[in-house]
Amino acid sequence: MCRTTLEFVDRLRNEGYDVWTISLWEKWLGKTPDLDSAIAQIEHAFNDTRLGDGIGLREANAIDDYASDIERQIQRRFDEKQNWRNITSKTLNEYYVAPTFLDAKGFHFHLPAFLIADLNGEFHFGFTDRLIEKQPLSTKWIDLLDNAQANALIYTMSLLKHYPEYHDKLDAIDCAIARLRDHQSEIAG
Repeated sequence: MCRTTLEFVDRLRNEGYDVWTISLWEKWLGKTPDLDSAIAQIEHAFNDTRLGDGIGLREANAIDDYASDIERQIQRRFDEKQNWRNITSKTLNEYYVAPTFLDAKGFHFHLPAFLIADLNGEFHFGFTDRLIEKQPLSTKWIDLLDNAQANALIYTMSLLKHYPEYHDKLDAIDCAIARLRDHQSEIAG
């Protein structure tokens, strides 16, 4: 999704893209080193996040398949519950529909894995869009964020305001950032 190279920008130029589009990608090229900082913040902030009794990828997939409660329990046994870093990009792509069926705890646990894979261009189904929807399906996962996690997401979304493919989503990104800041205010109480 987000990693850009000088070769990519040169290819746009050689293929005759307009000056405005090329300038957006040139500006993003200058911002891409900040992706490593965003990823490091996400990794640090979500380091101790566990699934607990939340819904995992395989169980979410079973829900999508209208599986019985017994099949859901079987699939749940194979879900990663302790360390989201153990979930590969290949697995995330295999269970790409899972975010739709995750509960708040499941979404919170899987968020760093999906987001980092998306930022690295390794997730092919646009996870970041779920974070910046003006009216997300559920904001309950936001209630599970601590201040460091909210800060990591705010930093990442502020960076993504410069991503050329999101130039028409600035209002949605601002809304998402505002929701996170509101949550931080609630935490501060």
